[in-house]
Amino acid sequence: MEWYEKWMRQHNMAYDKKHRDFYAEPSIEFIEPFKIADDLYYVGDRLVCIHLIRTDEGLILLDAGYPCTRHLLMTSILRLGFQPKDVKWIILTHAHFDHYGAANEFRRLFGTKVAMSIADTQSMRELPSRATRGPDYNFRMPVIDREIADGEIFSFGGKEIRCVLTPGHTLGVMSFFFNVTDQGKTYLAGLYGGAGINALKLPYLLYHKLPLDMAQRMVASLDCVKAEPVVVHLGNHPYNNHTLEKREKQLKEGGNPFIDPESWPSFVEDIRQKSLKVAEENAELEKQYL
Repeated sequence: MEWYEKWMRQHNMAYDKKHRDFYAEPSIEFIEPFKIADDLYYVGDRLVCIHLIRTDEGLILLDAGYPCTRHLLMTSILRLGFQPKDVKWIILTHAHFDHYGAANEFRRLFGTKVAMSIADTQSMRELPSRATRGPDYNFRMPVIDREIADGEIFSFGGKEIRCVLTPGHTLGVMSFFFNVTDQGKTYLAGLYGGAGINALKLPYLLYHKLPLDMAQRMVASLDCVKAEPVVVHLGNHPYNNHTLEKREKQLKEGGNPFIDPESWPSFVEDIRQKSLKVAEENAELEKQYL
């Protein structure tokens, strides 16, 4: 067994151990769904963010959570007063199992269409193991109805979502930007599609046969979007934008803490510095092993 295979085995074992109780009983991570801005809602859980956008022609989901939380997602949609059958599109940030989990079920049950970047769709087909890491190896990769290009405007039901390719976490991470309103004012909402730095580390890259410069690609992606005037910063995971803390503050104090022009630049700089550090660590490992 190669050294990077041992690293991945230990990494996967640690991941599964950390999530063991969650896999057995996903509802322990359930959070009541809530409104972020006009026509924008949180329907994710405490581990993975999922956002719902209401349009004139039906609902859009940004990501679809873990395979084991499909029932939680449907519950959240219902508790907001919407119907899962009205979800017309699921737009995926990237091809990892904790973000596309419910996609095929919605597609089969309700005729929901699924969209993902061209790059990640191709990468997933080229090497399925890049997308299907998880405790249940029998679940299927998402069926993609529409492949999105860099810079494409996804228009549906009067809403327009600008899709920007931001590779790093995967080859085809998509970040989303769109306008929202709150109290009569319009703000730019932004969602960076994949910020996890473990997927930038050299053993991970070697194991999944990915380019060895993914950390540098992440830095370039962050530089590409850092100047976006995002005021409503949405997370890919709750820790990205302090989703849970903001919601708790909202419940205690009122107002809308999700309107925060400082959150986006702070997040981008934090992930940028972490990515640069991983790039340095990878360079040292390359000298040692390659």
